[in-house]
Amino acid sequence: MLDPLFDFIAKLWRGFLALFKLRLPKPEEGGPEKMRGMRATGRIAWRGGLLIFLILFLIWNVTFFWHVLWTRGDTLAYPQDVLRQTAMVDAEQPTSPDGGGDANRTCDRSQIVDMQIYLLDLMVNRNEWVPSMPQYKIGLAGIVEWEATPFFDNKASFQTGVLIAMRRTAVELVDVLGRERGTSGADEDLDTARGRLQSDEQLWWFNPFDDRRPFGPVQPASRLFAGAIPLYADYNDRLEACDALFDARADNLIQFLDRIARDIGSSVDQLSRRSTGRQYDATLDQFVPGEGNDRGWFDFRADNLFMEAKGQMFAYHGLLQAARVDFADVVAQRNLESVWDRMEQHIAEAAALNPLIVSNGREDGVLMPDHLSIMSENILRARTNMSEIRDILQR
Repeated sequence: MLDPLFDFIAKLWRGFLALFKLRLPKPEEGGPEKMRGMRATGRIAWRGGLLIFLILFLIWNVTFFWHVLWTRGDTLAYPQDVLRQTAMVDAEQPTSPDGGGDANRTCDRSQIVDMQIYLLDLMVNRNEWVPSMPQYKIGLAGIVEWEATPFFDNKASFQTGVLIAMRRTAVELVDVLGRERGTSGADEDLDTARGRLQSDEQLWWFNPFDDRRPFGPVQPASRLFAGAIPLYADYNDRLEACDALFDARADNLIQFLDRIARDIGSSVDQLSRRSTGRQYDATLDQFVPGEGNDRGWFDFRADNLFMEAKGQMFAYHGLLQAARVDFADVVAQRNLESVWDRMEQHIAEAAALNPLIVSNGREDGVLMPDHLSIMSENILRARTNMSEIRDILQR
């Protein structure tokens, strides 16, 4: 059954060898013979140069495909490799989850910070940071952008989504969680780590084809992000030694969840706009074209939004489980276990969506479903659970 395919590959290989077969001219003397020898030498040099170019081009793209076609370590079981299922323990006084008193000094590591460390290591050390790779930014021979393909941009979008979640968490660690009642000075390690995570995700050593970024040499994004790992580790070491603050009060948990809800709400809005091929106009009393489309498998930009949202939910899958441990007293005293379980369930279900080809079809489509709407639905369920938790905490 595969014989025609094997024959085709064999013909291609024989043609390749015939094209680059180098034949040295016979040593002859005389005018015409000498000219023929020079022309033969020129052909050899041209073919040799072309062969070298093709080999380099092949290496350039093979290394890109090797890094871009799958994400190493993207299992949803990763939080259990990080979390220690114990609550934050105050060494001197009991925790006051309602915000009364001054019980916010902890002598234990923050699981949120440990989760940040894990996600950073996963994205920039165990995987190549694709958004800044020159092969990715140049596209296919500088003609076709990888964002316009159904496969080769998925990892970059996924990593960008993870980065969005880590950036939000980094901001909240500096502004709220890592300082006393949000009024004391910002922790230096947390603040520097936040600055590193805010760096341009497309920076590489040199950026000659992009006027928005410095020509170079500069530190690439992957190195800047990786530099936040020891900063977070130092903060957690100081926190464990009772030399830093982590304010695990109920009002801080409310604010943390509110900010996350806004971020994922923005993602839902982008997904919804892209998936709306038609919408009902109450004034005209009829359906009219929407902002998006219903092209199904042939909307090669839909996967960018889908994978970015998937990356966000993948990161929040771990970060919110870590928050549950850091705010264990609040969760227990306010009986948040069941609603928190539902929130984690919907986040995991969104992060687990993994179609072979992202389809942006009609919501009632059969052959080409609407994966963007399915992602939006799961995210909205998790967002509703966040609102429930906020309402309970505000009572």
